[in-house]
Amino acid sequence: MATRLDPAERREQIIAATMRLVARDGFARVTLRDVAAEVGVVHGLIRHYFSTREQLVAEAFEAAVIAEEEEDEELATSLDPIPALADWLTTTPRDHYLVWVDAWSEAPRNPDLHAALARHQRESYGRLAGIIRRLVAAGHATSADPDADARELTAVIDGIAVQHHALGLIDEAEADRMALGVAEARLRLAPGTLARVRPTPEQSRWAIAH
Repeated sequence: MATRLDPAERREQIIAATMRLVARDGFARVTLRDVAAEVGVVHGLIRHYFSTREQLVAEAFEAAVIAEEEEDEELATSLDPIPALADWLTTTPRDHYLVWVDAWSEAPRNPDLHAALARHQRESYGRLAGIIRRLVAAGHATSADPDADARELTAVIDGIAVQHHALGLIDEAEADRMALGVAEARLRLAPGTLARVRPTPEQSRWAIAH
């Protein structure tokens, strides 16, 4: 028999179980019955909290990125802008990025997930644009349109991440070299500026936060 939990705790338990399954099997393969089995409850209890699979995976994705957004906000506003940009652009953990890659794949068929993903993507653009504005204000970089630069750099680093994490076509060192080099050229930073302050794996926000 499942342990009785209050509604908020049960909801958190269901969302956590969903993300474990997503990390293992991908968004498309997760069903409400799978989640019920993972939690150890009857299928009907899951439907009491989430009426559709689409709603559940969208809310699970949203919950998973909230903590990441808090870390990104800290990075975007507290570090000096050059180290902040270097940390922002360098390689993230494989498990993290595969969840995003899988979310991109599922989003066209899941309106709830699409809305959550698009919202978080726009917020990410805004934080990166904030770092770029700080670089410009400090006289380190040139940008006529920080918002456009943020969108372009995000597109570049996402593409690099797919080649590195999903396909294995490039290694981590090359992924970082490419991402930092593109940013330096785009923002007219001196070559090597970002590489010199690139965080080690132990210093990155991922190691500190997790």
